[in-house]
Parts: sequence; C-alpha cells; structure tokens
Amino acid sequence: MLWIAVTLPLLPLEAVRPPCLSDRAFLPPSEAQPQDGPHARCYALADHARVLIPDLDAFHLGVRTDGTRAHALALAPGLVLLEPDPVRETRAFEALALALLAYTPKVSFAPSHTLLLEVGSGLRLFGGVRALLAKVAATVAGCGHAARIACAPTAWGAWTLAQARATKTSRRWHVLKEATLARVLDALPVTLAPFAAQHEHALTQIGCATFADLRRLPRDGVVRRFGDGVLTWLAQARSEAPDPRVAFSAPPTFRAALELQARVESAEALLFAARRLVMQLAGWLAAQHVALTAFELRLDHELASRHAPRTSSLTLAWAAPSRDAGHLLWLLREKLNQTELAAPVIDLALVATEVSEYAAPNDTLFPMPEASEASLTQLFERIGARVGEQNVLQLFVEDDHRPEHAMAARPYRPSRASRAGTRRSAGGKSDDKADGKAGKAARPRNPAQDAGPSPQSLLDLPEVPLPSQPRPAWLLEKPLKLAMRGDHPVYRRPLKTLTRAERIEAGWWDGDTVERDYYVAADDQGRMFWLYRERMGGQWYLQGLFG
Repeated sequence: MLWIAVTLPLLPLEAVRPPCLSDRAFLPPSEAQPQDGPHARCYALADHARVLIPDLDAFHLGVRTDGTRAHALALAPGLVLLEPDPVRETRAFEALALALLAYTPKVSFAPSHTLLLEVGSGLRLFGGVRALLAKVAATVAGCGHAARIACAPTAWGAWTLAQARATKTSRRWHVLKEATLARVLDALPVTLAPFAAQHEHALTQIGCATFADLRRLPRDGVVRRFGDGVLTWLAQARSEAPDPRVAFSAPPTFRAALELQARVESAEALLFAARRLVMQLAGWLAAQHVALTAFELRLDHELASRHAPRTSSLTLAWAAPSRDAGHLLWLLREKLNQTELAAPVIDLALVATEVSEYAAPNDTLFPMPEASEASLTQLFERIGARVGEQNVLQLFVEDDHRPEHAMAARPYRPSRASRAGTRRSAGGKSDDKADGKAGKAARPRNPAQDAGPSPQSLLDLPEVPLPSQPRPAWLLEKPLKLAMRGDHPVYRRPLKTLTRAERIEAGWWDGDTVERDYYVAADDQGRMFWLYRERMGGQWYLQGLFG
C-alpha cells in the first residue's frame, strides 16, 4: 500500500480569502494593486485580539502568528483582517476531497486539515509515484490551496511526514518502504503526533523527545499514563497494526458553487475561479464512473443597474462523452472568450446536466483505431468551440446520381454513422462502400444509349494515365459554361475527350431533372477535367478538376 497525505496549513485563511489572488486580472482595475511595498494588499486570519494565520505577502511584511491586530496593521497598512468561518472551511475541505477523487476512490479525512489518499493500486495508471505526486500537487494548486504533500506505506506515516514538512522538522517526505519508514519515524519529534497537544507536558517531563524515545518506554507504563491510543497509533504508523478508514463518498448528483467575494467584470477572468469547479467535476465523474456531454455554468450578478439580470447561465455541450478536466477547461475558455457579461459576477455554480456511462479505454501494446478517433473528436470539438459548431462541417455521401447532390456537408457529429460517413467521404484511400456509391454515378444507366465522343481533330497529348476513379477531387460549386472552338470545348485551351460517354439521367422526382453525358477530358499540357454535355441543346460545361 501507498498513502499520500495532503496537509493544508492555510486552509482556514484560504476558505475566507478572495479566490482571485493568484491572478491579478481576476480583480477589477480599482482593486488590483501591486504586491510590493508596505501598502500592498495582503490578508490574515485574526480573532478579536490576535493574528491567527498571515498569508505569504503579510508574512514578508513582518506579520506573524499571535501578533496583535494593531501591530500587524502598523507593519502592513494594506492588511485585510478576516474572521474564521468554519462552514466555508468545511466546504472548501470537502471540495478539494472531491477533486482528488480523480486519482483514487479512497480519500479520507484526517486531523490538521489533512486528506489521505490510498494510491497503491493506481501507480501504473498515472505513470509512477513522481508523476502522481506532481498531478496531485497541480490539482491542489489549481483549487487555490497551499499544501504540504508526503507519501508513505501507511496512512499515519504519510500524515506524520506531511506534518514534519509543514513544520520543517524533517527533509524526508517521500518514503516507499516500511523498513525505511520505521527509521524515519524514529528520528522525528514526538510533538508531531496527534496526541502530542494533550500529553505534551508529560512527555517533556519524562524526557521523551522522539518517537524512538516513546517506543523505548515500558508499554505498561505508557498505557497507564497515556491510555491505549498512543501505542495503537504508533503501531498503525509503523504498519504493525491494521488501520481501517472510512472513505469520502461523492454525492449522487453534482452541483458546486463558489462565492467570488470580489466583483468580476469580464468573462475571461471567470476562468480562474471556474477552474476549481471543473476540477471538482472531474473528480466527481471519476468517482461515479461516468462522463459528461454538457454542463451549465450559472452566474449570479451584482445588481449594478435596474435592468441587469439577477442570474444568467452558460451551457456547454459537446458530442463525445468526456471527463478530461483539461478538455473541459479548454472548451469553457473558448466559450467565455466569446461571452459578454450583462453585469458583474459575484457567485458561480457548476451543474452537471447530461451524464452518461463511461468505460475508460484500455491501454494496449498497439494503438487501436478508437484512440485516434477519440483524439480527432476532441480536435473537432475544440475547433467548433472557437469558430462555432455550425462552421465545422462533415462530408457525407448521398444516394443520388447527380454529382452536385451526391455529397452533402452537415455539422460534425461524431456518431458511429457519421464516422463511417467521414471515412467514406475522405479523399485519397476510400473503402469499398464509398467506391460502390460513387460507382453508381460512374456507370452508365443504359449502355444502349451510350454515345461515343464527338469527332475531334487530332491534338498532341502527352502520355498520361487515366484516373483510377472517374471522379475528380474538386467539384466546382456551379458548373462552368464552356465556349466552343470548332468541335472542341475550350477551357483556356482546347480540350479533348479521353473516355466514352457516361450518361446520367436523374432528378425527375424533385423537379431538378438532368440529362447529361459526362467525359474525362484533357488539354495539350496534360491537365485533366471532368466535362458534361447536355443532351438537350448540346451545351458543354466544366463540372470538376482532377489533381
């Protein structure tokens, strides 16, 4: 087993501090101040008399824990003193636990604002210990928290190493073997233990400074003086006793809210705050083993004017179910870049609206076609988010002999049928079904009515092979009427037909009747064209060009 401990030493302050401090663009221009000098805006958590927790900017200005409010304001005139809010603190703690469900279903709460993640079974999935630690750290930072992260083979061992890192009493934070963990724990001060605050005076009197000193004490005496819990905790930390834990469970439906505590006047600036909600959404999707095809971002506006709406919403929808946080953030960024807010925003809420079952792809030695199709689908979704879904078109082969109706362009939808249509309509290599449909227009309907090419004068033509499929890659949007020079149609140069006539008679059912004889023609420089001659009137037209 392997446990990762995530300790949040500043959580009480981060729960009540405006979430926009990591991005200066998030604040309105009137509130965005440079973060240098004694008058720079900074924050600290304080009670009625003393400072409890300063943030990093306030700490650099000399504000310290247990200092008086007056002294702190004298050191940092731009200091904003905030009051603790246990409700927001609990809400922020559970929100981070929800986001970390993306890496393991076993997330449990521990003292000192610590989350414990059992990740031993998922190391290969995330690329090893180092890669997983980096992903966890990135998620915690994206949720707006400063954390001290450690890992160990036991839950209490990882918790103790994280506390040691937070208090800077040890330089060893990553331990993978139980034997190594026992040696590292023996060297740590006993004041890191969760029971140290209750028995600190007694431990000091008997000269117990480290966990090694505690282990050397007589067991009976430790039990009489401190109770059974001390030895039980020590055994669990050293993997000498079982340590069952209750895992955090995700709610059955997802709705996450975030109070901005600052007016946001541009849609682009909302992305930093919405990132936290999207990370919670990704963790919830992983815990529920589902994916998403749409979600709704609800905005609460400040009533800056009488006609401003109180609430508004942005709905994002995409074709293929996804639970990739990076992909969802990219789509949200493009949507926000195209959105103009009706009024400043003060609250955000994210609601999962369309949820479907999701089976994670299996890793194989050789890539499967489905993997490339999934990446192609995400590419088209990103293009559609930027230029508009109505501008991302897909070609489909239609059951019609008329060339101008044999192909249709419709908005891209990555369904099974549309993927087959994409393969059929793609240029270059095509499958047999597509060739068969194209061949309907290529074969004469009535061979008895075929007419040979009209008498032509001899032209000096180079030796060029005929195309394997008598359909050009480029069809003109509208057929071009050709002039005649003698018996030859002319497109810049006189053209000579190279094939027998291919007669197409169709369209009587919709009023757009065509009666044409098609030819492959070429000029004296070897360029090849697709022409047709109307049976009624004999006029020549250019329909397409061969590459």
